[in-house]
Amino acid sequence: MKDLIPLLMLAVVFAAGCLPAALTPPNELPAAYIDSVSPSQVSPGETVTLEGHGTAPAGSVVAYKWRSNIDGDLSTSASFETSSLSEGTHTIHFRVQDSNGDWSKGVSWHITVLPREIAKPIANSFDASPGSVAKGESATLRWDVSGAATVSIDPGVGNVTLTGTRVVFPNTTTTYILTAANEAGSVTAMAEIKVATVPMHTVEVFSIAAEDGHVTWEGQVGPEPNVGDTNPVRSDVAMQAFLSFDISMIPSGVTVVSAFLDLTSYTTFGNPFVYLGTMRVCSDQYGVLDSDDFVIGPITGTLYAYSRRPTEPLTSDLLNDAVQAQVEAGSERFQIRLQFEKDTCFNLKPDYLALAEGEAKLVIEYED
Repeated sequence: MKDLIPLLMLAVVFAAGCLPAALTPPNELPAAYIDSVSPSQVSPGETVTLEGHGTAPAGSVVAYKWRSNIDGDLSTSASFETSSLSEGTHTIHFRVQDSNGDWSKGVSWHITVLPREIAKPIANSFDASPGSVAKGESATLRWDVSGAATVSIDPGVGNVTLTGTRVVFPNTTTTYILTAANEAGSVTAMAEIKVATVPMHTVEVFSIAAEDGHVTWEGQVGPEPNVGDTNPVRSDVAMQAFLSFDISMIPSGVTVVSAFLDLTSYTTFGNPFVYLGTMRVCSDQYGVLDSDDFVIGPITGTLYAYSRRPTEPLTSDLLNDAVQAQVEAGSERFQIRLQFEKDTCFNLKPDYLALAEGEAKLVIEYED
């Protein structure tokens, strides 16, 4: 009985006409192959050749696709060349498609594009024209630089563009240094401007004893250049000293570079710097000394101030300027007045400086 059951079931199937249909096997996917990539390591802009092929068991290969994980789609040909890959390591994917529309699985290859080497800047030119000038004259710097992120010129110019010109006025012979820089480093170039040396002249003169002297507040004129509040005869008589220097040998139109006044030859009576305060040296072109030259009121024209006894020659910009003014005026004399801040201290004793007659010295340096 058991042997009849399969036979009965088969009979039922035939009677119904329902035999199961045979299953259709699925299409086989195409396969992609990368034949060669040459070279696989290149510099930026270098050409790479890529070759591949595919097989299609269920038809034929009809399409190709190359793709970079950095640059995206590259080509739709089986083989191609490119020189535009970006810097970095590329994973190159290759696939093929068959005539049934099916794409293969991807195969891959690696290509490395080396970083582009950054070159240092190039200083194409840097020069000065003219290369030699007199003091006070100008020269022009000219430069041309390529490949730089920054360009600067020292001394005194600073940051500049890649190309340009700049007018400069060097006082002394100067070497200008151009520095051009970028990520790779820096380069320098130099241009020298020579400044001709101006001859320096020195004049040393002593005060003219016949024109020196002092004037008291009472209007009395004496030949001694004394400054303080007394004289050997009377107490508490204010005195101002006057000195005159012959500068007639200095030509007009020159430049006074420096002036030094030496008042270190003197005799001290009492303590004038204690009782009368600061002694001031003032510009005072008095001409011929007379009773009207005693100055009453605020002290004007101060060139220098001594808070203690003179021990060395004095110099100051004000003194230089005062001498320069007399030279430019064509004057034959440079004259000064000395006075203390206080006229007297009423201590009924001598407090003054007695400058040695004709021994005050003026040293002037000038250039043409």
